[in-house]
Amino acid sequence: MNKKILGGLILFFILIFIFSISALGCTREISYELTSQDRVIMAQPAVCYISTYYYAYVYDAWYDDWSELYYYGPSGGTGFCVNPNTGNIVTAGHVVDIPIDEIKYAIIEAYINDYYDTTTFTDDDWNNAFNTFRIEGENGPDPDREVWVQFNTATAGLPDKLDENYTQAEVIDVSPWEQRDIAILKTAPVTGRSLSGLLLGDSSMIEVQDNITIIGYPWTADISWESTLTPTVATGVTSAKKMVGGTEVIQVDITAAPGNSGSPVLNEEGKVIGMLTMGTTESVNFLRPSTDISAMLSKNGVTNTQGMADEQFKQGIVMYRLKYYSEAIDNFNAVLNLNQRHLLAQEYRSKAQEAINRGEEEVFKEGTKVNIVE
Repeated sequence: MNKKILGGLILFFILIFIFSISALGCTREISYELTSQDRVIMAQPAVCYISTYYYAYVYDAWYDDWSELYYYGPSGGTGFCVNPNTGNIVTAGHVVDIPIDEIKYAIIEAYINDYYDTTTFTDDDWNNAFNTFRIEGENGPDPDREVWVQFNTATAGLPDKLDENYTQAEVIDVSPWEQRDIAILKTAPVTGRSLSGLLLGDSSMIEVQDNITIIGYPWTADISWESTLTPTVATGVTSAKKMVGGTEVIQVDITAAPGNSGSPVLNEEGKVIGMLTMGTTESVNFLRPSTDISAMLSKNGVTNTQGMADEQFKQGIVMYRLKYYSEAIDNFNAVLNLNQRHLLAQEYRSKAQEAINRGEEEVFKEGTKVNIVE
């Protein structure tokens, strides 16, 4: 064989070999399986604190006169976003739907204590006041209601100083306490405050002793109206499925407190399998199944989905776990471009930068593909 031809063939095969090795490098794949801790971290930004209060005038039948505005509440609870694009949020019905008689008695009692010497009041006096006095809102015969939502950190008091923390919500639908105790809210989009969402799981697949996680804003004895609340995470197990008032509830062994009403409860896949609705003790509580929530969303034309911030945050957490800190920072910056108040994106961006400063970063080779195992 001609030496030139032979040399050309050798060079050709060398180039093919080099190209093959390069091509293999370009398609390098890494798999990362999300842990239960990852799933809880990614779920937290979708959980919110809900404040509800009512206000009305009191008609004093004894003096034929109207009072100034009186307030009832705020009452507080937890909720979670089920569609970041439409701003739909789910919570327990009793968090936003207070019985009218309870509001009436509380407001009339507050008014009477302000304007009368009640030390001489008899039961007949009180009964006469509650039967003849009435309350009326600014916009009609019923008390006016306002519902406010706060993500990340929250304050439990009356939202009288509205700022970037608060978003007002409209109540779309309510299933009362004595039925399924579920409410659907809707908030208007706010530029720079894109929401995160939680996906609903299939509660019909739950088995006794399944591991679960609750995220919410429980009250404790030392919390005041001015206290700052942050989401609390607790773990437990499912205990039983029971029928209460003709509807199914899921009994769980998990620590909860007032303020946890409406909290999402997650399975090990990070999906919502129920919402806290009531409890008999601090550790024995009951959930409304996610199948009930799904049915109510469907009835109101609400789809359950996640948003752009969720995907970027997930990518950032995975890159952070793999020690590709520069890439993680890029993802967390993308989250913060969508939502400037995404506190966990801020926190993990800072952690990633600190790791880079310590020289702990792994080199992310060009062409590497990261497969996330859900």
